[in-house]
This record gives sequence, structure tokens and C-alpha cells, in this order.
Amino acid sequence: MAFTATQYLFKASIITATTANTVGSYTVPASTRGMIIGLTLANTATSNAMNYADIGLTDGLTTYFVARKTPVPPGGSVVAVGVEKHVLIATGSIQVTAYATGGLDAIATIVEIT
Repeated sequence: MAFTATQYLFKASIITATTANTVGSYTVPASTRGMIIGLTLANTATSNAMNYADIGLTDGLTTYFVARKTPVPPGGSVVAVGVEKHVLIATGSIQVTAYATGGLDAIATIVEIT
């Protein structure tokens, strides 16, 4: 039986989302799968405003939501993905939308499998 080597590459993707902006924070390269092992959201607003976020995963065509209108308290953070792992196919991506006047930082830790 032949053994096929698999390469694992750890990556971190950092994005800043602002009011009602949907941004792609990470897109899986071609011929690769990406396993999201962590995703943390931080409210970077300078005021005492609550921020809310949508987190979606795409397969390149359709967005599937992991969470909708997730509250992120002022000066706080939320671990959105940590216990449950998500696998993205090639050209799939993570999308984060913020819903407040301040900003929202999202840090994703991904293992790429080739």
C-alpha cells in the first residue's frame, strides 16, 4: 500500500470589519482544504457600543452562516469557533460582517491541508 504525504500549513488571517461591511478574511487556495481551528472576534469600538457580527462560510458560491447577529461587548471578545472545527473546500472562504459604528477585528487560525 502506497503512502501519500500530506502537507499541513498553519496560517493566521486577520481582518478588520466596519459598519455593515462583509469582508472575506480568508480564501482557501486551489487544490487545498482549510480547517478552521479558531476564530475570535474583538470589538475595537472606542465608545461603549455593543457590536454584532455575522459569520459565514462559503463554498465559493453559497454562504452558510455559523452565527447571525452575534453580540460582541465593548472592549470584549467572543470565541466564535474553538470547540467545533469547520473544513472549507478549495476556493471556500470565511466572511465576517460587523453591525456597529465601531470596528470589529476577526482573527482566524487555519490549517491548510494539501
